[in-house]
Amino acid sequence: MKGVVLVDKPEGITSFDVVHQMRRLYQTKQVGHTGTLDPMATGLLPICIGKATKIADYIADNRKAYVAHAVKGIRTDTFDTTGVVFAKSEIEIPEDPEPILDLFRGEQMQLPPMHSALKYKGRKLYEYARRGICVPRKERPINVSSLIILERNDDGLTLKAEVSSGTYIRTLIDDIGVAMGSFLTMDSLRRISVGDEKVEDAHTLDEIEAMDEDERQSILIPMDRLLDHVPAIHLPGHRKKPMLNGMSSRIHFQVDEAPLYRIYAGGDFIGIGTLEGNGEKRELYIKKVLY
Repeated sequence: MKGVVLVDKPEGITSFDVVHQMRRLYQTKQVGHTGTLDPMATGLLPICIGKATKIADYIADNRKAYVAHAVKGIRTDTFDTTGVVFAKSEIEIPEDPEPILDLFRGEQMQLPPMHSALKYKGRKLYEYARRGICVPRKERPINVSSLIILERNDDGLTLKAEVSSGTYIRTLIDDIGVAMGSFLTMDSLRRISVGDEKVEDAHTLDEIEAMDEDERQSILIPMDRLLDHVPAIHLPGHRKKPMLNGMSSRIHFQVDEAPLYRIYAGGDFIGIGTLEGNGEKRELYIKKVLY
């Protein structure tokens, strides 16, 4: 059994809570999620089942899109409305926010929030934050490929953002609010896509619970569908067995430079690999067998 089930996570539970339920429903311990959604967040959470757990980290690296609502006038220590307010502003959101939004589009550096699961000296940052301790953090490169305002209302605004892996939307919103002077704090978040997969195609936990075993199997999608951000190399069928046995394949054709490649042999997805060498002496090695 292998594949990915697209879950529409409800508000109020953790991503691991979803994993726990999928372990029970699919009767296997080989279950993993592909990028944490905070308890207050809802939306698309791809869950890897069986051998697909081996690519959970690769799927997590795919681009993601979110819709978030932010209230104006306050900042909190968590950058969302679950936190403690530490600053207020009566400045209104600019009539034309585009110049400010443009500052946050494209490649940039972002400082991760203290209330996050990243680790410092073996402990999660939120453990320090809950004790009132602020520890050093390094800015990380992110890419905001799309950032638009969907709606403005009396208490704030609704944003849609498509971002690279590792982007904290609540931090992005807080930074935008500071730049506006009006302050913004996220009070809802919904993940609407991961790569080309949409939340409209996801299943609620109640729907999956109501399915029989065959129906649950039928909703598993091929794991390579969520690896569209990783370029593919297609080999003839006779190279399948040698590659699966650890041998390399000489690549004589032009391929885009990338750190990793999806490897297909005879049309079958067999794993993730790397290219070594230069010019006409480039060898393809399988790094993770997934066949």
